[in-house]
Amino acid sequence: MDTRQLRSFVAIAERLHFREAAESLSMAQPTLTYQIQSLENSLGVTLFERGNRRIRLTDAGAVLLVEA
Repeated sequence: MDTRQLRSFVAIAERLHFREAAESLSMAQPTLTYQIQSLENSLGVTLFERGNRRIRLTDAGAVLLVEA
């Protein structure tokens, strides 16, 4: 886990929208998605529940947001 991944995670968690978070970070959405998948893999947890055009924080995601 690095600060870039945490910054990306916080941007998504605050907006609950990958595209808006990517725009705020001036990066492409696929890059942002890859960073979050990498973070989830390194932590061994799912941080977001992804649905049809909606995402929400999991319990693990909520804990990480407080700590981040």
